[in-house]
Amino acid sequence: MSATMLVAPALASVPEPAHVLHHKDGPVDQTAKGRVDSEAFLRGIVAVRLGDDLEAAQAFRTALQADPANMDLLRQAFVRNVMAGDPQAVELARLVDKTPEDRSVISALVLGNDAATRGAWPDAVQYYHRAGADPMAHLIMPLLLAWCQQAQGHADVAIDSLLHAQSSVLMPFNALHAAIIAQVSGLSDKAGALFEQAQKSMPGYDMLLTRSYAAWLWNHGQQDKARTIIRKLVETDSILGLAGPALQANISHYPVTSAREGIARAYVLTAFLLRQQAHEQAQQGGGAEGAALNLYQFNEAARLMLGFALSMDPTLVDARLMLAEIQDDEQHFDAARETLVRVPPQDPLAIVATLRLAVLETTNDHPADAIPLLQHLAQQAPGQIVIERALGNALSQTKDWNGAIAAYTRAIDLANAQKTPDWTLLFLRGMAYHEAGDWEHAKSDTRAALAYAPDEPLLLNFLGYGMVEQHEDLKEAEKLLRKAHELDGQDAAITDSLGWVRVEQGDLAGGIPLLEKAAEQTPEDPEVNYHLGEAYWRVGRKAEAVDQWNVALGLHPSPADEALIRTALQKAGVTPTPQTTGQAAPAQPAQEQGKHTP
Repeated sequence: MSATMLVAPALASVPEPAHVLHHKDGPVDQTAKGRVDSEAFLRGIVAVRLGDDLEAAQAFRTALQADPANMDLLRQAFVRNVMAGDPQAVELARLVDKTPEDRSVISALVLGNDAATRGAWPDAVQYYHRAGADPMAHLIMPLLLAWCQQAQGHADVAIDSLLHAQSSVLMPFNALHAAIIAQVSGLSDKAGALFEQAQKSMPGYDMLLTRSYAAWLWNHGQQDKARTIIRKLVETDSILGLAGPALQANISHYPVTSAREGIARAYVLTAFLLRQQAHEQAQQGGGAEGAALNLYQFNEAARLMLGFALSMDPTLVDARLMLAEIQDDEQHFDAARETLVRVPPQDPLAIVATLRLAVLETTNDHPADAIPLLQHLAQQAPGQIVIERALGNALSQTKDWNGAIAAYTRAIDLANAQKTPDWTLLFLRGMAYHEAGDWEHAKSDTRAALAYAPDEPLLLNFLGYGMVEQHEDLKEAEKLLRKAHELDGQDAAITDSLGWVRVEQGDLAGGIPLLEKAAEQTPEDPEVNYHLGEAYWRVGRKAEAVDQWNVALGLHPSPADEALIRTALQKAGVTPTPQTTGQAAPAQPAQEQGKHTP
C-alpha cells in the first residue's frame, strides 16, 4: 500500500495570497476593475485555514463570479465546493471538464458520482474509468465499477470482477462488497458464503462486515450467531460498546441496500486507507515539517473522499465520525462540531457521535455545553465508565470538584466491579480532591494509583510535589521526585519539582540549577518563575528574584500562585510591575494547563 498510495498535490493546495493569481496567459491584473474580488478571495483563504469549507466554497464562488475566466479561481472554487459537499460542485466540475488539461481525478469522480445519483450508470462508468488512471482512485475503482454493474442488473459480473481483482491489499474488502452486492441483488445464498469468506480474511473486526453479516444471519434464522458477532464487535472498543444495545436492536437491518450506498461505503474505505497511510508515514519520520505537510495532504484527500461519501449518502454516520476526527485533529472545532450535530439521532451509532461531541466540547473549552450531553448519555446508557470519566473531566473544567469527584467515583466503582481497575481514574479523582482542598484523599488516591503504575512519572511528580506544597516528609518527597526525574528527565515540571524540594530543604546550590533549567524549558510558567525567584532571594540575588516574580505576575498565574507572588514582592518592598517574555501569555493558569497538576 505504501508503494502505490499517492496523493495528488492538488488535493492539498492552499490558496496563495491574491497577488500571485495567474491566468493561463499571464498574471492577473489585480487593479483591473471588476476582475478580482479581493475581499471574497481573502475570505476564502481565511476560511480554508480555519477548515470552514462551506464559507470557503461560497467565498471562492463569489470571487469567481467577478472573474469567470480565471482558471486558478475556478479550480479553488471547485475543490472547496467538493470538500463542502455543495451541489454546485457538479456545475463547477463541468466547467473544469471543458478544458482537457484542467481535468482531474476530482472532476471525474464528481461527475461520475453525479451520474450515479441520477441513475445514469453508463455515464458513471465512463467518468469512473477516466479517474481510474490515478493511483489513489485505481485502488477502489473495482468497487465503483462493480456497483455500477450491479445497478445495471449485472450482479454476477460485478461479483466476479471483485473476486478476481489484482489488489491483494483490498481482497477482504472486495469480498465484503461482493457479498453485499449479492445480498442487494437477491442472491442470498451466495451472499452468505461471501460474508463468511470476507470474515475469515478480514484483519480484525470491521463495522460494515459485522453489521451486514449479522443482518444476513438474523434473516436466515441464526439469531444467536448474529447477536454473538455484534457483541464481539462492540467488546473491542469501550466507546463503540455504547452502541451495543442499538446495534442489537437494529440487527435485522442491512446497512447497505442500494448501489448508491455501496459507492458511499467505497469512498469511506478510501478515506480509511488514506488515514492509515498517513499514520504509517508519520511513524517512519522524515522531519517534522515534512511529516506535517504529508499529514495535511493525506487529511485533505481523506476529507475529500468523505465528502464524496456524504454526497452519495448524507446519513452515513461512519463518514461523519471519521470526518469529525480529522477536523478535530486539525483543530477545526466548529467544523467538527457541525459534522457531529448532523448525525441522524435514530442511527445506532448516534450515541457514539454524541459522546464524541461532548468530548470535543470539553477539550475545546466548552465544558458547560458538554455536561448536559453527558448527563443525558448517563441516563440513556447507565453504568458506562467512559461516560462517567468524560463527565468527570467536563465537571473538572467548570471547577465543580464535588461533582467531578462523584463522577470519577462512579467510574472507579464500575471498573472495580468489572475487575478492570484503572489507575488513571484514581489519578483524576485525586487531582479533583486536591483542587477541592482535600489533600488526604488526594494523597490516598495517588498512592493507590501508584500501586498499579509504580513507574509512572506523572503520579510520582504529583504526589511528591503535593507533599512539598504541604511541607510533609520532604525526604520522601525528594525520593519520589528523584525517581520521576530518572524516568523522565526532560519534563520541565518534574525538573522544577525536584529543584524546589531541594530548595525547601536548604540545598540551594543543588536546587537552583534545576530550577533554571526548568525555567529555560518553560519560560512562560508562572509557578516555575516564582520558584526560581524565591531561590534567588534566598541566596541574596534579590534583584534577579524581583525580576522573576514580576515576570511570573505577568503570566496569568492561578489565584493561589498570584497571592504567593504578590506576598514575595511585598517582602521585597517593591511595587509589582508585571513583565512579559515578549510572547503570548497562556490563556489559562499554568497549573491548570498541566504543569504540576495535569
